[in-house]
Amino acid sequence: MKRVILSLTALAMVAMVFTACDREEKTNEELLTISKGWKLKSAISTPEYTNSDGVTSANLFESWFSTCELNDVLYFNKSKATEVKHGCEDKKTKQTTGTWSFQTEDPLVLNFRIHFFEDEDGSPVYSDVDVKELTEEVFKYNYTWENESGTRYIFTMTYIPAK
Repeated sequence: MKRVILSLTALAMVAMVFTACDREEKTNEELLTISKGWKLKSAISTPEYTNSDGVTSANLFESWFSTCELNDVLYFNKSKATEVKHGCEDKKTKQTTGTWSFQTEDPLVLNFRIHFFEDEDGSPVYSDVDVKELTEEVFKYNYTWENESGTRYIFTMTYIPAK
């Protein structure tokens, strides 16, 4: 009886080792290019940002984004294109907004067109962003910008998978 229990215990331990090794970590590219896309969950400015209407706030949801923009879904495609489904337009229509690429892995730096940031002349902003977290549940980055008077802002953008 002891031999049977010992054999079953050994067999169970070997099975656990093999099943634990079956899980492969996803690459940063696999995590970023989820098929659901990413929806903005929070946007924080450090220091507080004053928008063109004169509203000052650290929470950019309150002072910067329109309701439509808060419903946008951002996609990073395996072909290195970025697309956006705009929140107040036909949900089936995606607009290609640019390209993306990882610049470095450690620290993780991503370059892409941030679709709601524009230069003074209205042209799109391609920027390197510091990726702070990239998992199956969260995509979080810091975008650093300096205005014409020299104030340096760090915008912390947090996304979750779209539904």
